[in-house]
Amino acid sequence: MKKILIMVFLFITLKSFSNKMLKTERDSIKVYVQNALNMIKKRAVNSSKMNWDEIYLDAEQKTDQVKTIRETYPIIKEVLERLGDSHSKFFPPEMVEAYVKGYRATGQSFPEIEAKILENRYAYISLPAFYSYNMNEWREFVNDFRSALSKLAAEKPKGWILDLRDNEGGMFAPMFAAISPLIDQPDAIGWVNGNGKNIFFNFKDDKLFENKRAVYMIKLDPQKIKIKSTNLAVLINEKTASSGEFAAICFAGQKNTTIVGNKTNGLTSANQEHKLSDGAFLVLTEGITIDRNLKRYEKLGEGLIGDVKVGKLTGNTEKDTQLYLEKAYQVLEKKMER
Repeated sequence: MKKILIMVFLFITLKSFSNKMLKTERDSIKVYVQNALNMIKKRAVNSSKMNWDEIYLDAEQKTDQVKTIRETYPIIKEVLERLGDSHSKFFPPEMVEAYVKGYRATGQSFPEIEAKILENRYAYISLPAFYSYNMNEWREFVNDFRSALSKLAAEKPKGWILDLRDNEGGMFAPMFAAISPLIDQPDAIGWVNGNGKNIFFNFKDDKLFENKRAVYMIKLDPQKIKIKSTNLAVLINEKTASSGEFAAICFAGQKNTTIVGNKTNGLTSANQEHKLSDGAFLVLTEGITIDRNLKRYEKLGEGLIGDVKVGKLTGNTEKDTQLYLEKAYQVLEKKMER
């Protein structure tokens, strides 16, 4: 009888412990979803357009049906889709981990920067898309680009061509740090947040600033970049998207600069990433991109319109590149005649 009572006691104790564990796990799942929704509600630029009472209730009901945090991902993704900004995204932990590891650790080719002198007088340099979240690779990318700029500047070119075609985006911070020697003033690119505040990017003393707040440090190699000719042609196409578009907008309205191309892709909303407890990322559209003249780029799909159009392209990479370059040469020649 005593043994039976002990077994019954152990069974009740284990069941109670199991129930407590299950409740703790379920509570953590609910907290995870709650935190994600709170972040979206607080930071997303389209938050005010949402019926949050309905969203929280719907998410709570769906969360009651799942057993793991991973099963909540579709719930969060659905809320992001309802924002309607076409730019907010959810990245699961394994994808974030791959970005943090970088290109080489995941067996990918590191983005190549093409730099050369054309027509014996023009400095040409390309800025490719860059998707790594590895800080060592950020530093390598920025230093490679700036080193190429320094070598080109030493040739004393009569004008510059910055090629942003096919740059589909990625991490804007290293791109901005790379091209900053070509930008002629502070506060050339920024965004208006949900509260109507203007926030501008600037890069100085190895730090990327959002207004006066330093958000990233990218330690650069000491090198002198003396750009004497400020005549610049920036090449864009419809594959210039997201962070690639932000790079192009940096030069909108810059003196002696011409944007060559029909238009960019039109994903010009300003995004910020936020890490969740399991390592996943919420990337939220938190503002409307603005240029140095406070022009807003808020209409989805409109993008940045070129100053000089290239017309209908052939679809042949070599022929289309030549078409762009000829337009750039014409633009730069006119600038030199002034």
